[in-house]
Amino acid sequence: MLDLPLLDITGDHHVHTRFCNHAVGEMEEYVTAAIDKGLRSLTFLEHLECGLSYNPRIWLTPEVFQQYFQEGEQLREKYADRITIRLGAEIGYNPGAVDELLAMLAAFPFAHRGLSCHFYFDGNEHLNMLSRRTDHIKKMNELGTEPILDAYFSNLIKGCRDIPCDKLCHLDAALRHNAPILTAHHYALIKELFAVMLEKDIALEVNTSGYELRPHPYPAFA
Repeated sequence: MLDLPLLDITGDHHVHTRFCNHAVGEMEEYVTAAIDKGLRSLTFLEHLECGLSYNPRIWLTPEVFQQYFQEGEQLREKYADRITIRLGAEIGYNPGAVDELLAMLAAFPFAHRGLSCHFYFDGNEHLNMLSRRTDHIKKMNELGTEPILDAYFSNLIKGCRDIPCDKLCHLDAALRHNAPILTAHHYALIKELFAVMLEKDIALEVNTSGYELRPHPYPAFA
């Protein structure tokens, strides 16, 4: 795990760029912005997903990861005396593609690995739980919150066991488009998840993107 204090506010360790197709900006723009803000470290955490039935692509292919590492290494050298740059991946856990995910992780020298889960498989397609796509939000509303959150927290537990990672990303982000009501069963799953994280020495990310939609980060304070 990264040698960081309990809550590091000197760096941004979850940064996406144009490479993932749902963010904007060049890698160097993020580096110079971080330096201007006085940050000491910056971790790019581009999306790694496998085995999904979903369009358009919002993750990096092996070919794009090659570009990502090439450009990132150049920036690390260029700005080495001003900021520490790490090249990592946000690994979207898919229980049906664990071998593919592990193969991708072995193919590239990721310095930091965040684990997340963005998709719910309804039997036909993968619905993006965190997207603003109205068609997916409508389908998830029809399915109901409880089965989606059951799958979400269960997959995070499995992911922490199956995938070597440094931190768990945006713990309660699946509540983005659902009423923030957790059942006793969900709290039991979260308790189990924390136990696995403690066993595996996996940190919990505080993701400030939550402030765009609510008065709390991911996860909420309570």
